[in-house]
Amino acid sequence: MNKKHKYTVYLSLLVLGSIVMIPIFWMISIAFRTNPTVFSNPLKLLPPTFTLDAFSTVFKNKDLIQLFVNSYIIALSVTFICIIAAAMAGYGFSRFQFKGKKTALIYILITQMFPMVLLVIPYFLFITNVGLYNTYYALILAYTSFALPFSIMMMRDFISTIPKELDEAAKIDGCGPLKTFFYIILPPSLPGLIATGVYTFILAWNEFLFAVVLTNSISVRPLTIGIGMLIGEFTTEWNALMALSFMASAPLIIVFLFVQKYFLQGLTAGSVK
Repeated sequence: MNKKHKYTVYLSLLVLGSIVMIPIFWMISIAFRTNPTVFSNPLKLLPPTFTLDAFSTVFKNKDLIQLFVNSYIIALSVTFICIIAAAMAGYGFSRFQFKGKKTALIYILITQMFPMVLLVIPYFLFITNVGLYNTYYALILAYTSFALPFSIMMMRDFISTIPKELDEAAKIDGCGPLKTFFYIILPPSLPGLIATGVYTFILAWNEFLFAVVLTNSISVRPLTIGIGMLIGEFTTEWNALMALSFMASAPLIIVFLFVQKYFLQGLTAGSVK
């Protein structure tokens, strides 16, 4: 790549990055304003005066704090379940031959073809019939079913890049399948595990539709519902709304900044042989 082409690429990325960041800067700017001044000069990125009133409003609202706790409980539970289940299923699909293997893989792929809104009524009927409506278990079960198929495919592709000679050496040393999985396969699978964890955490943290349908009380509803609660019929506290949106986005941004290297490595595993 010559210097001219290199600078053109960097300039293009800078322009595109700036366009993407403008709404984020605008959100942060409104979060540090008072509500009456939100529309006084809306196109100005820097607030006329900095204030923490919006964040104070959020922290004083016990319901919003409860929603934060609920989101962490649900998202971390889904992440933990998907990491364990996807790692073991990915190991099985990658290393073993069994009857119905191709059919199972096709079924996993087919589950990704249906839009989530199409599944709202079946999920609602199932959750109410088994008595899990308005519980953490309802959302954890629903989100896990959405995230697990893709997570399995991610882990299968990543484990497939690990040389099978390691399995054979472990077998010679007397290791069974489970011992091989935990001591030989899992350690080099760390990037894939992190990628799976980030994907499932983001999915569970951001989901809104099923949280509305499968719950009806603050005690179990996630944070995405709380953001909508700040939109009133006659007035809207835009500064508090943006402050809460910023606080909801911060965990995802922090997680991605620290593990983006492993996330990209896990996503691209198996793409080149």
